[in-house]
Amino acid sequence: MIEQIATVRKLDSGGVWLETTPVTTCQSCSASEDCGTGIVAKTFTPKRSQFFLVTDSALLPGQKVRIGTTEQRLLLAAFSLYLLPLVLMLLGVAVLSWWLPALAELWLIGVALLLLWAGFRLAARLSKGLERDAVLLLEVLPELAVTNQQPAEVAAKIT
Repeated sequence: MIEQIATVRKLDSGGVWLETTPVTTCQSCSASEDCGTGIVAKTFTPKRSQFFLVTDSALLPGQKVRIGTTEQRLLLAAFSLYLLPLVLMLLGVAVLSWWLPALAELWLIGVALLLLWAGFRLAARLSKGLERDAVLLLEVLPELAVTNQQPAEVAAKIT
């Protein structure tokens, strides 16, 4: 299970809108301000992702929740996005060049790009069906209240 902490942003009928912030390893490094990789990571890392989660749980805006997805779903999404268009393009061009060997290379390149585009469209259509129930609500994290009291006052309230 791949897990992430998300914040409830707003309630909607049938679910909630969640917001996640990607965590990079550069955020924990002390040299990230002076490192070229850290600067590039800060520039190109998306700041926040928002998505809708269908749930019956009673959540409030601002609450933190732990969400997750299975490794199988992640691998299936990666396969459909990266491998499916590439395999479709390579198989299509291989069959076309075997079937019509006299076809010019320029036409093969054009067909390859067309098949790659068709593969991405097919992947987008397949991902629509995979989106439902892809993210699971694992738990609602408890809220901790921080007070500005002296230790003696806290001890007196406990006893």
